[in-house]
Amino acid sequence: MVDHPDGDEERHEETRAWLEAFVASGQHGALTAIQRRHCGHVIGCFDTMMRRELGRPPDKWSAAAVERCCFEILPESGLLKESQRWAMPVILAGYLDFLGQTGRIANAIPLIRAVHRAQERLLRHLSAAVTHAGPDGNDPGPESDDALPGLRRFAARIAREIVKERPALISRAEMERFERQPILIFDLLQLLIEEFNHTRATNDAMVTACFMLLSHALRNIRLGIERRFEWAVELDREFQSLVVRRAAEEQLSPQFLAGVLESLAEARLEPSRGLLEIYEQQIMHHAPREAVPSRGQIDAMFESLVDEHGGDPFAIGETLAQMTRALPREAQSALIGEFAASMLPGMKDAVVILALHPEEPVRSEALRWLLENARFVTPTALRRLIVIRNWLPEGEKKILDALIKTARIKGVECARWDPPLPLEGLQASRMDGVGALSLLLSMPVKPNRARIAGILLKQKVGIADSWITPPIPRNEAQTTFRQVARQELFLDVTRGFLDAAIRHHLAVGLAEGMPAPVGLLQMAEALVVDSWVPERLEGSDLLERLIGVEGSAPLDDTERFSTDPIYLEEMERITGSWFEESQEVMDFLESTRMRGRERLTRRILELFCEPNREMWAERCAWTAYWLREQSLKVKRMVGMDRHFAWIARELYHGRPLHELSLMRRVAERTLGGGE
Repeated sequence: MVDHPDGDEERHEETRAWLEAFVASGQHGALTAIQRRHCGHVIGCFDTMMRRELGRPPDKWSAAAVERCCFEILPESGLLKESQRWAMPVILAGYLDFLGQTGRIANAIPLIRAVHRAQERLLRHLSAAVTHAGPDGNDPGPESDDALPGLRRFAARIAREIVKERPALISRAEMERFERQPILIFDLLQLLIEEFNHTRATNDAMVTACFMLLSHALRNIRLGIERRFEWAVELDREFQSLVVRRAAEEQLSPQFLAGVLESLAEARLEPSRGLLEIYEQQIMHHAPREAVPSRGQIDAMFESLVDEHGGDPFAIGETLAQMTRALPREAQSALIGEFAASMLPGMKDAVVILALHPEEPVRSEALRWLLENARFVTPTALRRLIVIRNWLPEGEKKILDALIKTARIKGVECARWDPPLPLEGLQASRMDGVGALSLLLSMPVKPNRARIAGILLKQKVGIADSWITPPIPRNEAQTTFRQVARQELFLDVTRGFLDAAIRHHLAVGLAEGMPAPVGLLQMAEALVVDSWVPERLEGSDLLERLIGVEGSAPLDDTERFSTDPIYLEEMERITGSWFEESQEVMDFLESTRMRGRERLTRRILELFCEPNREMWAERCAWTAYWLREQSLKVKRMVGMDRHFAWIARELYHGRPLHELSLMRRVAERTLGGGE
């Protein structure tokens, strides 16, 4: 079971026995399938290097020795493949945690911290290697030879789904790679440059797939920045600096840089001054040396745009949003004015789409130009403006109200709704470790066709994303639902859960100054919904609703389930990714001299969980609501909703965190780096 490079079986008999016990433990069960597959080899190599290179059997393991082994000796030994190397911290953390809890070693906590500290140093080292790469920019670190072909295959699989007009669903397991290896963003940049130069077309499916992956990788960096991780700030700065350098050296086209800027905007990361400057320079460099285009040339360009998208205002609006990205304010205003003045069918409807642009200046310009041209607003555009009037920040809502009133005075009548599509399937995921919850919908269009829609909701953020596919074969839609259910913990839920979740997260987003994404408008039109009005459902109010529905059946007022194996397994499925993660947590774990798991667990609860009590209470309340709103006749995880409602109530009522087994488990995962 243990793969020892030096072949000394006697010497490692102890490790063999320990590994066999570890494989039967809960810590091993918490690993992913890939991590479990690499487990024996990683632990065997670690044990060998600790003994052979450092002369330290397990009873002499120290934090300094473990950090040196994980940062220096093992990576340079050539014994681990790229996938094994990046799985190493999680595997070793779980293994050391098991050894500590079973009394085989006495210093598990500092050793686990040493493993994660080594990984942090490795990440910084690789980042520095990219920053100081040679002029060709092709040296993003020792992982590139293995990473680039794998990324290309991954992107190609997504591209095939895009060509078939199917949702390019990226599984949780696949995307965990970006979370474990944020340094891959530099390989993605190299892949994008190669593919973009090869296709010479920004709408190529492979390029689109690469930009999708880039957006996801940047979002992970942004999450790290929100948690004040220094490595995330450095990676953001180094990535943008590398883009600027490659653009200057290779004359990357404005279209390529616009795609990078679009990905940064989707991740809600600010572009650097240098990146905006090189983008403007490239626009000037690639611009034809001719006079200002005539009215006829502008109309011809717009006609080509409308023809390319078949008159679909949502597709046109997306292109318009990309065209305005990163333009100076004056240029944005002029371009939006041209859009609004166009008499082409679909163009004014597309300008309405800009009213949901994530950037406030673009939204304001679009609304201002529409107000000045209110008599030309189409009936369909008016209907859409009425739907989204409550989805905008208060100041912009006033402008929109004036626009609606003016259009009606000018004689514009509101278009009627098309018949609604039936809602055939509706699934919702558990709320994960960053407070994200996904909803997936299926709506039949014809007997053999269907559309799939998805929504990503996030605690303290609102509606992070929303999309809807064109009609696809119905069997493909059903296959997608089955695949999603296998990849993540999804439950069939009621329409009431969908409506309440959307209204609540609309309100959360508005409080953060963010309007709803355009995809939500498409979804509202498909389902004929004009009642998604922002309505914040506080966790305490939601809890009262749950208790009221419960009637005479009491909430579970004890933690009698905490030793039930089936209960523990279900709790782990739901809350396995819940832990505190921030630069402050990392700094504390690296600097503290406190020993003893119980003392450290209490300290984590006091320092980091207690300030986030409201967040944890709300998460438990929404989890209880999710479990309560299962729509299947035979419900899964029966009784779990009452228990989560009870935990939420105890959190709101101020019960000490160490008295709640769920919060103790959150603190324990925090000590183990999430494992």
